[in-house]
Amino acid sequence: MRKKAMNKLLSLVILFAVLLFQAEANADANSAGIDWQSLSAEQQQLLKPFAENWQQLSAQRQQRLSKGASRWQEMTPAQREKAKQRFQHWQKLSPEKKQQLRKRFKQFQMMTPHQRQALRKKHQWFKSLPQKQRQQLRYRWKNMTPEKRQALRQRIKNMAPEQRRVLKQALKEKRASKPVRP
Repeated sequence: MRKKAMNKLLSLVILFAVLLFQAEANADANSAGIDWQSLSAEQQQLLKPFAENWQQLSAQRQQRLSKGASRWQEMTPAQREKAKQRFQHWQKLSPEKKQQLRKRFKQFQMMTPHQRQALRKKHQWFKSLPQKQRQQLRYRWKNMTPEKRQALRQRIKNMAPEQRRVLKQALKEKRASKPVRP
């Protein structure tokens, strides 16, 4: 049982290493590596699968792994459990879906901080909607042609902030008066 838990833990550390690799792809490649002995005992335990080849790893990869192990240690048990669940979900995804998510993550990283914040805000708004409303929006979006989707994006993008606010209010009122479809 303990060995199984340790294997899961090590798998999670590897996942964090991959995620950190993506998140820090633009990090300075010329920075200094990390000596194995300078890692804490906890970090060494978490990174044990890399111990034999540690010196052969690039300095950038050593830093990402070390940072990932540190982040893991700082997590609460609830955060670790959530990370485990996400990792298990990730493992079950098809290669195509993983590639799609990597592409979206790369696009997200290329956004300006203001654009990222706006996207986060929209995501929070969407999550705050009742489930039926979210389903309705997904249904409508999935049934639009790519051309209609692009036209809608462009129309909204070209609106003044006040026009967007008025549109949001009108949609809110319309939704409140209409029964929700599956």
